[in-house]
Amino acid sequence: MKISILGAGNVATQLALAFKKAGHQIVEIYNRSNEAGEELAKTVAAGFTSDIEHLREADIYIIAVKDDAIEETAQQLKAIGKVVAHTSGTQSKNLLQECSLHHGIFYPLQTMTKLSKVDFKNVPLLIEGSDESTNEKLQTLAKSISQNVHSVDEQQRQWIHVAAVFANNFTNHLYGISESLLLGHNLPFEILKPLIFSSIENMNRFSPGDIQTGPAVRKDVHVIEKHLALLADDARLQQIYKILTDSIIATANKEL
Repeated sequence: MKISILGAGNVATQLALAFKKAGHQIVEIYNRSNEAGEELAKTVAAGFTSDIEHLREADIYIIAVKDDAIEETAQQLKAIGKVVAHTSGTQSKNLLQECSLHHGIFYPLQTMTKLSKVDFKNVPLLIEGSDESTNEKLQTLAKSISQNVHSVDEQQRQWIHVAAVFANNFTNHLYGISESLLLGHNLPFEILKPLIFSSIENMNRFSPGDIQTGPAVRKDVHVIEKHLALLADDARLQQIYKILTDSIIATANKEL
């Protein structure tokens, strides 16, 4: 397929590399910033433009910009008769209806940076098309880079996205808190990594609810109070600890 990508950030970069590897032609990269756009275009042997009105014709246009820039970008893009999709986990496909009748969603459920190498083979790609033909074309494109492709509607995608924030973004933030606590007492974060890796490995075999451990699930009040005392100088961390502890206790009570 002939593909043009609008954006040159993390998602745009990784998708461009994946499409190129799969044998698709990246016709052009559009980006407001010349430096980032030209760099990505050079990497995937594509043309580059910072003028959306002169974007070359392609079969599919992938809008991979920040969520709050999708609508503005779509309003400037005229791709009548072509397929246009954006990569947001929360925004509606209807933001694209003015630039093409054939519009949809091409959402990769994965954390991405420009520096990391993403193997799309197992990355879930969530697809939604405005019509059957659009959905089929997006499915075909998705299956060319991933073996984990799903058709989901808007509400399902939004629930997946909020679940992903809990599972990934919040968890990573908690890792950051753990690292700060340890470094603040001259201890390395590496000491926790075997524990973290073991927990992740267990999730491949069991439901998270079945392997919950710790003082909260045991209702070990003495240990909980001791931890809160250690965090006495940081009201924010105390609050986070209390909220998560209360949530684990409430969940355990429901399961009894």
